[in-house]
Amino acid sequence: MKVAARLLGLWMAMTAVAAHAQQFDKIGFFVGEATPASAAPAYRAFVEKVQQIPNSTNVFIDYREPIWSAGTYDPKWRNNATWAAGNLADLCSVDYLNRLDAEGRPSLIPIVSVGLTDDPTVYQLNLPEGDPNRGVYSETAAVGMMNAVAAGKYDFDGTGRYRVWPAIFDAFKNKGFRKIYLRIGWEQNGNWYGWQVRSEATRVAYIQAWRHVATLAHSYASANGMVIETMWSPSASYANYGLSEESSYPGDSYVDIIAPTHYSPIWNPTRSRDKTAYHDWTSGQNVSLADWLANPANRRVVWDYPAADYWNPTRGWGLPAAIDFALAHSKRFALSETGTGNVGVTRSGGGPVDEGDYPIYLGERLAAAIARGLELEVVEIWPQASGTDKLTFLSGARPLEATAWKEFGTMLAAAQSPRNLAKSRKAYPSSTESSTYAAAKVTDSSTSTAWHSAAGDKQWIYVDLGQRYSLSRVRLTWDTAYASEYTLQVQVSTNTWTTIYKTTAGDGGVDDIRGLSGVGRFVRVFATKRGTTARNYGLKEFEVYP
Repeated sequence: MKVAARLLGLWMAMTAVAAHAQQFDKIGFFVGEATPASAAPAYRAFVEKVQQIPNSTNVFIDYREPIWSAGTYDPKWRNNATWAAGNLADLCSVDYLNRLDAEGRPSLIPIVSVGLTDDPTVYQLNLPEGDPNRGVYSETAAVGMMNAVAAGKYDFDGTGRYRVWPAIFDAFKNKGFRKIYLRIGWEQNGNWYGWQVRSEATRVAYIQAWRHVATLAHSYASANGMVIETMWSPSASYANYGLSEESSYPGDSYVDIIAPTHYSPIWNPTRSRDKTAYHDWTSGQNVSLADWLANPANRRVVWDYPAADYWNPTRGWGLPAAIDFALAHSKRFALSETGTGNVGVTRSGGGPVDEGDYPIYLGERLAAAIARGLELEVVEIWPQASGTDKLTFLSGARPLEATAWKEFGTMLAAAQSPRNLAKSRKAYPSSTESSTYAAAKVTDSSTSTAWHSAAGDKQWIYVDLGQRYSLSRVRLTWDTAYASEYTLQVQVSTNTWTTIYKTTAGDGGVDDIRGLSGVGRFVRVFATKRGTTARNYGLKEFEVYP
């Protein structure tokens, strides 16, 4: 009965989600450690808060353990993969989430994150306690281990010893997973993993090791009826001043998906010219750190360009650079990790505790990229803790973030399947000639009806889309009385509108305005000059598209 009740509750929740939210089928959610007892409640909380049903989740092969213990031939990474695959399969079972396909196989797709070195070797943790080099990163050891990976040491030697990579793939195949994403050596442009690329020697070793593992994965998938797609995953929110991210790209033949990580915390606020304050990108003035962080425009600059400064405003491999790289290489794109907040970021200058701006920023950037032809594969959302209480948006204590992630899902779903967002939505006019020409006529999908304003040059009408969307197109069908001068605006805050389009040459008929850039829930046409001798304006249809 407990299982039945749990399944009924989950079925009802998922049915409610499907009925009330447009589904973005590329969304993922990091459940944390995949132990069902803790992962299932997190999954359900995500579905409830975000109103989206995730299709992937990240699991890690623990690089903090030795890839293979010398002397005992204990297959640490294989055992870790077996444990992770087993837990994730249990999580998908009827006892927990019932995420099974028609053949009873797990339908959540694992993003299997596997390193190219282990910490005991590279950070010399295998040295005796008290040794001055214990815990110290050794580039020589890192290069040596990546070279050993590239040379095939951890493939299969015919006796079962050192059989690591095939055993990892076996672990997921044996539990019924037909598809996995293999995220190899992620965030190599940072300095926190053993496979970090910080010199020419590490760059060459990293690429060779990456290519070898990718080749093994593709061959294994072909031979075993699986799909294994490789993810190349640099950090796109790290102010890297060393080797370029592109320099460690393994190559189009090996990489299936460009899948950077990107987070909201700001580790590099833009200092002022004299280093005594912070440069506000909106006003150009010197401000305090608190004021700098309070302005979302400042955070957006560094989300775009993580190494930006006063002299180099577009420096750093951020989200735009990652998207451009994927488009240039004709690769699918993913965010293999993304999230807002991190414990303590407000103390070290990272941003607000409840970050409602970042998911909307992501939605705007990704929707615009989809319009350019980007094929989006996965967006993996991590529930990052923030503030001194160390809570996440799953707890209900971060309402701005929870709402923003909910809007993000619908925003991306709309971008993938463009439709008229204004259809049947409520419209609000500055005035109305009569009830025959009510504001609702502009969203009724009929060109046989129209809204007419009262007399006057300055008149407006706006549509409430129900939530924020990234907008790229507005289509206006005018009645006989049209505007020769008007602006299109989106509301950015209460009673504050920003212009995204302006014309002084309107000629009536149909104005199909494309290539717009803006985000908003409320979209307004503000007419300022009549194009005819009529005393008012008439608008038949007001269409808005992502």
